[in-house]
Amino acid sequence: MNMNVNLTPVIDTICDYEHLIEYDYNNKEDQIFITKELKTKIFSLLDDRELIKTALRQVLELKNSDIVIIKTDGIFIKIFDDSSRHQVAKEEKNTIANRYNGIDEEELKSFYTNFFTKEENGDFCYTVAEEFVKTYFLEQQIDNETYEKNVFSYIQAIITNKLLAIFDNNSDFFNGFSGYIFRIKFKEVFGYIATLILKEVARSSPYMNEFLKYYSQNIIVVGGEKYKVPVLEAESGLKWNVISILSIVKIYVKIETSIQTLKQDMGEIDDELFEMQMGDLSPVEYHTLLFKEKEVLEHKIAKGMAKMGKYRDSLQLAREENDRAILTDKIKNMKQDMQDMRDKKAQLTSLMPKKNILTKYSELEKELATTIRLIKAEEAILAKNKVAYQSIKGALIKALTSKKQKL
Repeated sequence: MNMNVNLTPVIDTICDYEHLIEYDYNNKEDQIFITKELKTKIFSLLDDRELIKTALRQVLELKNSDIVIIKTDGIFIKIFDDSSRHQVAKEEKNTIANRYNGIDEEELKSFYTNFFTKEENGDFCYTVAEEFVKTYFLEQQIDNETYEKNVFSYIQAIITNKLLAIFDNNSDFFNGFSGYIFRIKFKEVFGYIATLILKEVARSSPYMNEFLKYYSQNIIVVGGEKYKVPVLEAESGLKWNVISILSIVKIYVKIETSIQTLKQDMGEIDDELFEMQMGDLSPVEYHTLLFKEKEVLEHKIAKGMAKMGKYRDSLQLAREENDRAILTDKIKNMKQDMQDMRDKKAQLTSLMPKKNILTKYSELEKELATTIRLIKAEEAILAKNKVAYQSIKGALIKALTSKKQKL
């Protein structure tokens, strides 16, 4: 961020167009909304988001704790009343009082409703799960003990960092908000983690297989103490182990990946077919339309030629000067009509799609039909394995969110 930039034009614009600022947005005194019209004017002067936030903080006299969020449809400002925040004492750090960093749950719920449940945050939970699996499983390859001790704090830290990157640099608020998000999105996050783990299992990851073996031990001894380990048990009571998981997951993930690839291929073929369209018609339909028009013209030309032949025969037999003049004129007009029709026919011929285009379009249509058939066939196989896969996934989520219990 270049602090040497002159913010005066931006500040002046914000002041000049203050009527485009909605205070008490959505009937809430702690919310301000900068309309899209004013946002556009601001960004036409400066395209640095952090400097724009700095200018807004100056004009609106915002505190460092207030949150400025730049969105597609405008700029949202959340006034954060730090005085209402419960200051968490050292002895409360691991208690319910520290669940949301001392911030009232209703305030977090309001922020979530107004600013988080937007379309652009749709894949938030997946990216959190993806980063967790990548960092702690694939890169650091943590053991089960480290996982049980730290999994929740690791995930909440990832959520906090992502929130700070998306919204604003108010760590006090977002440390609390991350706890709220983690609580309400708990099952969703672990659902994605389980999915990503099973993908690694399907790839025959030695580390991941070893990690899952932990849940088949039932009883372990740590420091001379006995502990009961979480088990991979489905809602139905069916217990899974690495060997039984592997056979099902390999098939399921392979077919699922195949379907995704086929659907991507189908989309690309469909796009290519669309690009070959001629107006609202396919090349084949367009060719057929022009071909029919050509046939009509050829029929008219043939009829015209026959008629003109009769006029010529009549001209040879005509004796009266007046009759000859009329026939000559008719032949002349018909010649012009014939030429116009031939010109139109030539134009239609030039507009007709080339043979290679028609061939390519036909091949793509066949390829699309084949791809659709393959997708349906693969989906049928996937459906047969889905119940078992969901059973495994559910058992894994349950195990991943549990800890060993002292006996």
